[in-house]
Formats: sequence, C-alpha cells, structure tokens
Amino acid sequence: MSDWIEGTKPRHIESIYKSSIDFDLEKLGIDWDNIKNYYIKYGILYVDFKDGTSKEYEGEVQEVDYKRWCDELIYTEDWDLVEGLNE
Repeated sequence: MSDWIEGTKPRHIESIYKSSIDFDLEKLGIDWDNIKNYYIKYGILYVDFKDGTSKEYEGEVQEVDYKRWCDELIYTEDWDLVEGLNE
C-alpha cells in the first residue's frame, strides 16, 4: 500500500449513515384519499388537498443508527476518490 501515485494517498475516510423523517398521516390528521399532490423539501411535507387548500407538516426525525454505516468513501487530500479503495 505504500506505492501511492502522487496526490492519491488517502487523507479522509468518510462514513455515511441513513436518517429518516416519518410523517404519520393518521397523527397529522391527513386522509390519503383527500390528497391531490404532495412533496417533501428540507424535511417539511407540503400537501395540496383536493379541496384546493394546502398545508405544511413537520415530521418526526428518526434516530441515526451509528452502529451500521451505509457507505464508506476514501478521499485524497483534495477530496478526490482514491482509485482502487472505493467500490
């Protein structure tokens, strides 16, 4: 592992974990049959209802499981991926 090409020696190891936000429709008082359209942006649920009204909802942020990572990346000093060490 010591035969590094100039500038490709690992400098950073990044571990990536999943997190989620739950929008419980029943708790929020939303009937799925009344939804015309929805989208989520910046962790906020935006709902357009069939009756023409719109509303925003905050969800419940779930805890991150730091025991189990989803992905791991190895970067050079310049934050380029190190060839051969990333799948």
